[in-house]
Amino acid sequence: MYMAPRLRVSAAELLPPDLPASARGNETRDRILKAAAKVLIAGDGQCEIADVARAAGVSAGLSYHYFTSKAGLISAVVEAFYDRMEAAVMEPNPKPGAGWGERERLRLERMVDFYYAEPLAPLILTRLSRTPEVAAVEAARLARHIDLAARNIELAQQKSEIPVELDAHLLGAMILGGLRQAIGQALGMVKRPGREKITEQLWSFITGTAQLKPARKKAAR
Repeated sequence: MYMAPRLRVSAAELLPPDLPASARGNETRDRILKAAAKVLIAGDGQCEIADVARAAGVSAGLSYHYFTSKAGLISAVVEAFYDRMEAAVMEPNPKPGAGWGERERLRLERMVDFYYAEPLAPLILTRLSRTPEVAAVEAARLARHIDLAARNIELAQQKSEIPVELDAHLLGAMILGGLRQAIGQALGMVKRPGREKITEQLWSFITGTAQLKPARKKAAR
């Protein structure tokens, strides 16, 4: 009876002498993730573990040691992508002390800049988004982002910047879902709209959906 050969991982790959196991493990995992991203981009969304391992300079067995499957590896690449997006766009306050409209306009600009600059963005927001592993990651991230947006909107409602009649969670879902689809559409176009043009269109959508009230002008002294 035929038995598939076992993929072997050398001790040197797992525990090199010059670094602690945890540091070496993190460095190797990051190297495999970066290699996988490059292979996905070069392959227009296609990749095989063997190709990724070769690009990372490790054995296929070591790649399976960290990610167990191709689906697991792709999921990890997408998770890392959204980690970068959150760090650049969702988590920082673009302008502390500013009103909701001014602050979120700056956040939108950062979002467009991030997606337009990321080589993986066209793949993740279009072709890869139809795969089960990527869809699962995106669903979990979107749910988290909607919760963050809802809390943000509730604060704006307390300051009378957004009508209190609007459901904050529903409004957050509408805005983020619309942004996700629109930016994905733009990235998939042969001739992308310029950053300024798409930002203006998206901002018009946000202000209309949120029924954003004009900022109050300070009374002249």
